[in-house]
Amino acid sequence: MKAFYLIWIGLLLSTSVSGQKKMVIGLAFGGSPEPGSITTIAEAEANLRPDTVKIVDFTGQNLAEIPPVVYRFVNLEKLFLGKNQLTAIPRQLGRLKRLKTLSLTNNKLDTRKIKFRRNHHLKILNIQYNHLSELPASVARNRNLEQLVVGNNDFTSLAGRRIKRLKNLRELNLYNCKLTSIPTQLGKLKKLKLLDLYRNQLEKIPDAIVQLPQLEVLALSYNRLDQLPAEIGKLGKLKELYCHHNQIHQLPQSITQLENLRLLDISYNWFTEVPAPITALSSLEELNISNNQIQLLPVSLSSLTRLKRLNLRDNPYSESEGARIERETLLKRFRDMQAMVLD
Repeated sequence: MKAFYLIWIGLLLSTSVSGQKKMVIGLAFGGSPEPGSITTIAEAEANLRPDTVKIVDFTGQNLAEIPPVVYRFVNLEKLFLGKNQLTAIPRQLGRLKRLKTLSLTNNKLDTRKIKFRRNHHLKILNIQYNHLSELPASVARNRNLEQLVVGNNDFTSLAGRRIKRLKNLRELNLYNCKLTSIPTQLGKLKKLKLLDLYRNQLEKIPDAIVQLPQLEVLALSYNRLDQLPAEIGKLGKLKELYCHHNQIHQLPQSITQLENLRLLDISYNWFTEVPAPITALSSLEELNISNNQIQLLPVSLSSLTRLKRLNLRDNPYSESEGARIERETLLKRFRDMQAMVLD
């Protein structure tokens, strides 16, 4: 399974597109706390060297507020407070000048009580599963934020004037937020490498998306899209494109310009034929066109000489003798190249 999926199913892994994984939230989703973590309030209060403590994990301890003992640890770098009963992020948290990772997933945060001070030290913020109806305004005060996870909340729209201030974002998770639109200001995030819009209610992706020059992973699956941005080819560094479970029936011609694209998943859409532009994607290593209405496999697919995995399942392929022979010849060619073929 690709690195992307490991991030957005809720495990919150800080992941590079090459597949290197680094645990970020410890206990919050059933994992083990990071080595060296303080995991109980009693342990925190008994610690005689607070200046040496860098990780505190108070996941799942039924806390109603951030324990004051946390502020003893002036060199704290990671704070995990998931699965509690927290409603507020007090300004006092700004006293932790070295804090880089903050996880508050699965709490009861009140947008009006999220009080970040302007800072340049916080890099990773996870506030998913809090039933938030909007992106809290003070989140934008974390000016050097690189990873923002706000998925699994109750947004229907995203305030562009807030998100555009996070100019250092590398990863943005908007998974399952009930979004019906996304702001054009998203195009201001010039350092963004990964954008997750999985499981929303989007009918259109704004053209501003193609203004993200560093984007490597774009996830648009489980929406209501019938097309991709016409100029998607401008995303020159794009490596992985997920747009399965939509209503797309053709690909824009500009997709042929994605010279670095390694993975394309257009399964569960409305394609009646293999889109011609696909055959120009010479760097493609994984292609999923399953669960469409495709009847014929063109011989031109054999131009994808780097393909390692091809999923063709659940299409109504023609059983005419000519079509069957052509399909079998093509599949043999891929198998001879040692590609995994699922048909």
